[in-house]
Amino acid sequence: MTRPRPLLIAPHMTADLAEDRDLALQLHKVLSDIDAARWRDEMAALLKPKLNELQRKLQQRPQHHALAQTLRNELPALDPGTRHTWLAFKKRVQPGYMELARRLQAASIHVPSLRPTNYARNVFHMTSAVVAVLCIELLNAPSILLGIAVAWATFAWGCEISRRRSPRINTFLMKAFGSVAHPHEAHRVNSATWYATALVLLALTQSTLLCVAGVAVLGLGDPVAALVGRRFGRVRLLHGRSLEGTLAFVVAATVAAFASFAVFHPALGLGVAFGLALAAGLFGAVAELVSLRVDDNFSIPLSAAAGVALLATVLGVGL
Repeated sequence: MTRPRPLLIAPHMTADLAEDRDLALQLHKVLSDIDAARWRDEMAALLKPKLNELQRKLQQRPQHHALAQTLRNELPALDPGTRHTWLAFKKRVQPGYMELARRLQAASIHVPSLRPTNYARNVFHMTSAVVAVLCIELLNAPSILLGIAVAWATFAWGCEISRRRSPRINTFLMKAFGSVAHPHEAHRVNSATWYATALVLLALTQSTLLCVAGVAVLGLGDPVAALVGRRFGRVRLLHGRSLEGTLAFVVAATVAAFASFAVFHPALGLGVAFGLALAAGLFGAVAELVSLRVDDNFSIPLSAAAGVALLATVLGVGL
């Protein structure tokens, strides 16, 4: 069995904050394992001791008494350990983890967000990507595309500002988009806003090829990586991502970008189209893997476009 690498302590991190981060990461790992896509009843026997140990450690730290008490109250209800029981447990404990993550974030210490399997979000991701690719290619008008991107980004940031000023608006928006939103987005700039911002930057390039690469890679690569990583991920890399999920990202993103290039840009030739698509997939996968402080819905499309631009420059392909 491979031993986990020790976590490095940043210069600004005190011993107390380092311990809080370690506890948050342990709780994140357990809650991530409690997922509708990967749950197996035999997992209950493995997770229960981990939660008991976490509850004991949290109880020893006064600032975490509320979270420790939540675990203490909830743990007895996990017997006999059915899938429904554990998923309900996760839902009740999740706010405690989010509060712990926000407290660490205030001290400039970032831990992964909880992102449970959300099939509605995945379908929305893919569908919006297909629509966006068709709009980019069929309109083929940089000024119109820029106008659409700016309008969407303005609306998105307007919603962000409004819900920061009014808890009622925040509650309404989270309820309206609840089927495609992650719980942590109630307290952070949501992924759709970052995606809209990335689209503005892509549109400013006035390159159909770069816009399509960014949209296609994010639209297919990200949800496929999430589904594969949560269901089959075993080898952990960075920030909760898995080797299996990252490889799935590269394959899916490359296929999506290659299909778009082959259909709408046949003059590239299949070889060049595949090379550019692979560059987009690889750059996008790296961005998805390392993104923690920056939302990956912002970093992935821009990184995918950067990969295409770099290889196109090397090959002398016009954008």
